[in-house]
Amino acid sequence: MDMGKKLRMRRIFKNGGNAIIVPMDHGLYYEPSGNLRDLHKLVRVISKTEADAILITPGMLGHVEDVIGNLAIVFRLDGTHTRMGLHLEKTKLISNLEQAVASGADIVVVNIFIGVENEDEHLEKLGTVATACFRYGMPLMAEMVPASTLLHQFGKAKEKGKDAARDMQLAGRLAAELGADCIKCQYTGDVESFKEVGASTPLPIVIAGGPKADTDEQFLDMIKDCIKAGAKGICIGRNVWGRENPADIISKLHKIVHI
Repeated sequence: MDMGKKLRMRRIFKNGGNAIIVPMDHGLYYEPSGNLRDLHKLVRVISKTEADAILITPGMLGHVEDVIGNLAIVFRLDGTHTRMGLHLEKTKLISNLEQAVASGADIVVVNIFIGVENEDEHLEKLGTVATACFRYGMPLMAEMVPASTLLHQFGKAKEKGKDAARDMQLAGRLAAELGADCIKCQYTGDVESFKEVGASTPLPIVIAGGPKADTDEQFLDMIKDCIKAGAKGICIGRNVWGRENPADIISKLHKIVHI
């Protein structure tokens, strides 16, 4: 990893440690709800917590830049489907590395769906963005989503499928093979199977949140298992800003993630 990438990555994974990242790009797919409606107020609250970064879209970054504080910026580069669309698998670039650099981003992120009909386009997107990231010294987070997880995540299927853990192993390795610097992915559901995902890739993994957990205890127990299994942090939105007191849940996460 060259100097530019190292300097940017250290703002997220401070001192080589774990990271708490709060994504707030859900407006690309769903209408904003709860605390997400007033993004300016939400970012101001999160900037005063132990969170390390926010994941945000190019358009919304300019609306909150005055309240970001010391939070690092994970800059969303893609997003071309909504809950009203018919093709979840079609997600193309909406921005580029020039805009990310000009906006002061610390890392960029793209969605990569595997096992879908247009899988080749997703893998080409990952490789193309990785090449540009190398040129600009910008780290790349690959949000790796197998088809079974994609359908479950967006409410199109009740179960992830019996091979979900194995699919995630392939997804993790693909990210490394095509030039990503870290991975965002769903937890496989148990410590041992997730350890296999980590063993399949040399990249740090942060956990995506998935559906909103019913209780704090249920959610925090899942995070404990993720860290135990080798995750380098979390990238979770709904289970943070979807709660009445986001600062309180971040404080609890801090005691688990920043160990």
